Amino acid sequence: MSLLEESFEAPAPALAPLSAAPPTPIQTFQLRREIGGLPTELVLQTFDDRIFVVVTQSGKVGCLTQASLPPVHQLLAPPASAPGDAKLAALPPPPASIALTPLLGSPPDAALHDLYVSQIATLVWWALQLVHAPRRAVVVGLALKRIGEGVTDEERARFGGVMDMVAAWPGPQQSSR
Repeated sequence: MSLLEESFEAPAPALAPLSAAPPTPIQTFQLRREIGGLPTELVLQTFDDRIFVVVTQSGKVGCLTQASLPPVHQLLAPPASAPGDAKLAALPPPPASIALTPLLGSPPDAALHDLYVSQIATLVWWALQLVHAPRRAVVVGLALKRIGEGVTDEERARFGGVMDMVAAWPGPQQSSR
């Protein structure tokens, strides 16, 4: 926490309907849901060279990490049937060749943070692959409230909820230029 954050309380952003937002040259996908009793927001912006994803429960960007994958690497489809939570079993597995580069900040639980970033990036790449769009690096900002230590049932539910939000992204919209 910075001195500025300690000294001043940030005003809550005004919540306008998403349809009332002015058009922007940067393709933006936004989604808000309550996950585990906490308001959670997803913002996904598509740039020519990267895709920027923010998942926040605090209104902040959080720790930034870039995920990249060699362009020749093919993504594996989700398993047809797997034991355990059906929602989590339906996720495409993050590739072993994924490279995570910390850009800003240090997460409180690096392993959990890397798991979120890897899966979010994989879902983004999967969406790109489905619409035949070129793959690019994914920069993920993750600012989730702490809900305990380790991987609990509550954390599994939050992970599934966040991945549902990311999976709702239809991919970049093709421009009609």
